[in-house]
Amino acid sequence: MSRYIYSIVRCLPDPRTGEFVNVGAIAGDPTTGDWAVRRLGNTERIKRFALPAAIDVTDRFLVRLSSEIAEAREVLEAEGSHPLADDWLLRLHHDHRNIVQLSPPASIIANHAEAALDVIFKRMIIDPATQPRQVTVGKDRVVQDLRKAYQRAEIPAHLLKPKSDVFIGDKLHSTIDIAIANGKAVQLAQGWSFRVTGLERLLTQVKAWGFALERLRRGDQARMVDAQGRSSEVTRDVDLQVVIATPETAQQGAAYEEAEQVFHALGADVHPVEDVGAVSVQAADLIRRLL
Repeated sequence: MSRYIYSIVRCLPDPRTGEFVNVGAIAGDPTTGDWAVRRLGNTERIKRFALPAAIDVTDRFLVRLSSEIAEAREVLEAEGSHPLADDWLLRLHHDHRNIVQLSPPASIIANHAEAALDVIFKRMIIDPATQPRQVTVGKDRVVQDLRKAYQRAEIPAHLLKPKSDVFIGDKLHSTIDIAIANGKAVQLAQGWSFRVTGLERLLTQVKAWGFALERLRRGDQARMVDAQGRSSEVTRDVDLQVVIATPETAQQGAAYEEAEQVFHALGADVHPVEDVGAVSVQAADLIRRLL
């Protein structure tokens, strides 16, 4: 588990009175870029307390927060940097003193930003409309856990290559979630979630990824280009790791069984996300062999 910071988002129809109603919350880990924002699902209490104009202001603020988080996640995936730094939430707290206000940032221990919000909404924001929540795990959360595992293993940042493109032969190419490379790739790591609803699309992505990497395993010439445009050699025997959010339903299980055939054919090591540390341990060992 990691330390997250959070603020509760409040609506003050008349800031002079100081009376407010909680409308949502934001939580995140600035060191990994794992942020999430959630709005109160039960709006009846808000409507009894605030006029539509004030509610609209808070809704637009929450939408803007969501957009900033989405844009920051794209930068994180492409460049490996975290645009939303430690002081971002503190600045939001200081800058919003009108209809929208945020509570002073506080700490909470959680596995993910969404898990932190679950605790906040359960203990501080009573919202019957959102409980129980459907448990889904996106691919981005799996990749976030992979990033954290590399950090815990103290893998040097300059060796981490998020969202790198692997070009195989003359026509094939595939995107790798995180690679470990420095002129030569020693590990390729890919995250997949089978705890989702769009299973057909997921299987299409897995098979397309597998088709490209199969040609790599056969010995086709390959090279990797990271987000900064630096190139690394990729050989057929490169260590291939797959981290998955395991299925929970029968349909998800059937999809995983089909995908598992692809992973097996590639000789990939497959780990549930709960065992993601095994990937970073292997990476650390491979790096030591290079030194």
